[in-house]
Amino acid sequence: MIYIACGSIVLVVGIIWLINPAKKPNPLYGYFSYLAQVNKASFKFAQKKASLYFILFGGIQLLIGIGIHLLNWDRYFLLWLLTFYLFLVFAIMATEKSLKKFLLIRHELPRDYTDPDKVKRVKTKGFRDRK
Repeated sequence: MIYIACGSIVLVVGIIWLINPAKKPNPLYGYFSYLAQVNKASFKFAQKKASLYFILFGGIQLLIGIGIHLLNWDRYFLLWLLTFYLFLVFAIMATEKSLKKFLLIRHELPRDYTDPDKVKRVKTKGFRDRK
C-alpha cells in the first residue's frame, strides 16, 4: 500500500509541476537545486525535466504498488517501507544528470561545481592543512 500511496503522490506532484511550473526559484514549490539556479534557462529546463521524471517514476512506483497488492505481497511491509523512497531519489538523480548535461552543452556549468561522483576523500591527521 505504501508504494501505491507514495507513487500517487509523486505522480500528482509531477502533473502539478507540469501544468503550473514554478516561475522563480522557491524552496517550497518547484524543483530547487544548485544547478537549477544557474540561470533562467536552466531553471525552466529543470522544472520541465523534474515534472516529467516525477511523472515517470511516480507511475512506475504506482504500477509496482498495484502489482504488489494484486500478488498479495503486502505482508512484506518492512521491505516496501525501506525501499519506497528510492523512486524519489531516482527522479532527483535523473533530473540532476539531465540538468548537468544541459549546462555542459551550453558551456554554462559553474566553475565551482563539484561532480558528486568524482569527490576524492583524503584522510588528514588532526586539523592541520595539507602542504
